[in-house]
Amino acid sequence: MLEPSETPRLRLLLDHFALIEDDREPWRVAHPLPEVLLLVVCGTIAAGDDFEDIADWGEDNVAFLRRFLPYHHGVPGSRWLRLLMNRIDPGL
Repeated sequence: MLEPSETPRLRLLLDHFALIEDDREPWRVAHPLPEVLLLVVCGTIAAGDDFEDIADWGEDNVAFLRRFLPYHHGVPGSRWLRLLMNRIDPGL
């Protein structure tokens, strides 16, 4: 995993992600919000048109994502991505 100090722009992005409130109970969180948001950003940049595309991209590229964050439980599936992102912004 890269150290955030090695990638200042990534550190800035992850710092912004940390400002988003996560109202889930911490002991029930398998996929921390910064991991989910990094997946969504990267999957979207990689031409993901929907949550299924993003989840598929994440599964295929989890080694890349783990360069930045641990992803101990892998990446979430498309249904879970949709549920969490709709909690953050119901308009999604």
